[in-house]
Amino acid sequence: MKRLTLLLVAAIAVAIPLGANLGAQDAPTRLAFVDSQALIAAHPAGQAANELRALASEEIGGLRDRLDALQSKARSEGLTNDEAEMFNVLLATLESVQSRYAGEIASAAQPAIDAVNAAIRAVAEENGIAVIMDIDAAAESGLVVYAADGLDLTEVVAARLP
Repeated sequence: MKRLTLLLVAAIAVAIPLGANLGAQDAPTRLAFVDSQALIAAHPAGQAANELRALASEEIGGLRDRLDALQSKARSEGLTNDEAEMFNVLLATLESVQSRYAGEIASAAQPAIDAVNAAIRAVAEENGIAVIMDIDAAAESGLVVYAADGLDLTEVVAARLP
């Protein structure tokens, strides 16, 4: 009898905390999605960053074309000393230009990123949403298997942007 009473007390002791944990989950966590890249691109600073990306692509493309031509010549017939020196100068220039544009693009985009993050935070807080995920990242990662319609808040957040 003592053994049965002891087992019953142990079972109740385990069941009480489990029941308390289940009750704590009554309020579901609200989740939504946004297309953060579209939001950044819609912001004036994001547009400026995209214009810089286009300039960078054009300038870097020209440098790569010249490097590719020299590489082809090096493989087929070899380079003269002047051409080899030009290749090294172009390679150093390419690396420098890529680095410069990366910094400029990041600096240009930062105000858009900050504004988008602030708008997302405000929309989440006003609507009681605990988690807002980037829709592309969620889709690419495979973490989200199913999402109901109506969870994309991109337009709501975009309305908050300057």
